[in-house]
Amino acid sequence: MQRFSMRLLFFMFLFFAVGGLFAQPGGGRPCPKPPCPPPVPITGIEYLIGLGGLYGIRKLIKSQKQNPHR
Repeated sequence: MQRFSMRLLFFMFLFFAVGGLFAQPGGGRPCPKPPCPPPVPITGIEYLIGLGGLYGIRKLIKSQKQNPHR
């Protein structure tokens, strides 16, 4: 029982300690022109996700060709 309570305490500490990491920067000036860019632009992430999926499918097909008994 003591081991369970120590684990619970540890995970509760992690849960509350990580809460500050989700904070967004506040304030700042308003955008001078209406079509404002996002504060943190992540461009090309769609291509990376798509290529990663294609690479995973390729590896899966290649492994099934090498091990046909699976």
